[in-house]
Amino acid sequence: MKRTRRLKARSGFSLAELLVAVVLLGVIGGALTRLVVDQMRFFDGVQVKRGARSAARNSMNVMLAELRMVQDSGGITAVANDNKSITVSVPYQFGMFCGTSGGTSTVSMLPVDSMTAAMASFAGYGWRGRLSGRYTMVPNATQAASATPTKCTGTGVGEAGINTVSINGRTGQIVDISPAIPASTTIGMAVFFYQSVTYSFAASGMFPGKVGLYRSVNGGAAEELMAPFASTARFRYFQSGDDTSRTTAPALSAIRGVGLELTTTGQRRPAGRTTDIESRMMTAIFFKNTRAP
Repeated sequence: MKRTRRLKARSGFSLAELLVAVVLLGVIGGALTRLVVDQMRFFDGVQVKRGARSAARNSMNVMLAELRMVQDSGGITAVANDNKSITVSVPYQFGMFCGTSGGTSTVSMLPVDSMTAAMASFAGYGWRGRLSGRYTMVPNATQAASATPTKCTGTGVGEAGINTVSINGRTGQIVDISPAIPASTTIGMAVFFYQSVTYSFAASGMFPGKVGLYRSVNGGAAEELMAPFASTARFRYFQSGDDTSRTTAPALSAIRGVGLELTTTGQRRPAGRTTDIESRMMTAIFFKNTRAP
């Protein structure tokens, strides 16, 4: 009986053993907590950087279609000295020249997607010279539905004999434009309507203290397309024969392409960081609407 009682009195943990266990649990718990926190911060940083990359890619996609359509001679009308803004004449509808009568020319335009037509804002037109292969840009022009469609469709004297085209249920237009194309221009030469688009990097309205990409049409209100960007985001320029883009713009008529330096930042600063996460993307867009060799 005495031995049994003595054994029961000695069972359990001593204070020293308990303290060692608590210390070990604290060390292991602290390490696990640090590991979880580090993993959460890493994941948060990856998410922020992914968002920054998405902003750069989306901005590039928005500008890609329009900038490729620019005419390589006269398509760029203005660039900012700090490379933060560029104004281009973007074609949205193509057609053919039918003839000139008095101060008005008649053109037969190909069908265009209804959404494109609804979003476009006519700023002028360009007509292509037969010998030079270049387009002459005519800003501040006016257009109206033609009162004499036979100027294009007719086959008589002074009529072009150009049929109006229909594609997927959409029919082309016969339009009068002024100022007129010179009457000496060859019938059937290419014509396009364009809108004046300005892309610019300026202070963001969505993310205070950051930079946003803006787009305005024909000098109208600027719409913020994408943000946030770093202050280093800018346009660069290619001249004929260039292997790399340049920051100093050549003569506007000599620009053959645009380089986009899209440095975006995260929409927020991840925990534990004192600086913004940045993603730098550079791409080149060369004009496809080029003159004949």
